[in-house]
Amino acid sequence: MNSRRRATTKTEQGAGRPARAPRAIDAGWVEWAVAEHLARYSSTRSHLETLLKARVRRAAHKGAPVPENIREILATVLDRHVELGTLNDAAWAEMKARSLTRRGVASAVVKQRLRQKGVPDATTAMETVAEELRGPAVDGEEREEVATDLIAACAWARRKRVGAFARDAADPEDTPEPTDRGQARAARDAARAAEQKLLASMARAGFPFAIARRVLQMSLEEADELLLRMR
Repeated sequence: MNSRRRATTKTEQGAGRPARAPRAIDAGWVEWAVAEHLARYSSTRSHLETLLKARVRRAAHKGAPVPENIREILATVLDRHVELGTLNDAAWAEMKARSLTRRGVASAVVKQRLRQKGVPDATTAMETVAEELRGPAVDGEEREEVATDLIAACAWARRKRVGAFARDAADPEDTPEPTDRGQARAARDAARAAEQKLLASMARAGFPFAIARRVLQMSLEEADELLLRMR
């Protein structure tokens, strides 16, 4: 009885308090919002500006005072972070391109995602990743160049557990040949259908046909050797 009475009293006291006024949207608020975001996530200038404008709209909808020059305030704060290096589009793009390639994302898709985040020159980031994937020089010869999509496709196959990474993958030499012609034909048709399905899936993921087919025909040793370049 007493606890119920105390709870009722607190509720009544809270109901009588005036609602706290929303914080004004000023340069201090923008600086706080930028610092809060960058403490948790990396970002491009363009993407962070889009997020801040959305937060400003939500705050204004709740009654927060918003100055008329809010766009100039946003630009000033963001430009300061660019000068300080806490916002670096080129570094972010390279990091993201490297990460997505390791996950098995095709270069065309990587570029599309970078552009969506406000990176206008996504090609430069991919060129940096491609340079990192070049093999070391051997006996004074030029370093071997390997297509970024080839390594990304290997990573895709490993993640999907297909090709050389399939759980039931077996050495063709260890697989006995069917003695019955009908069984042999059925096995070939099933293998061809499975390969076509995987090729179509890789095409939808953005990989060229030649790259996809090569990866699906790779041995486990060859695929692992390529993936070591991403470490």
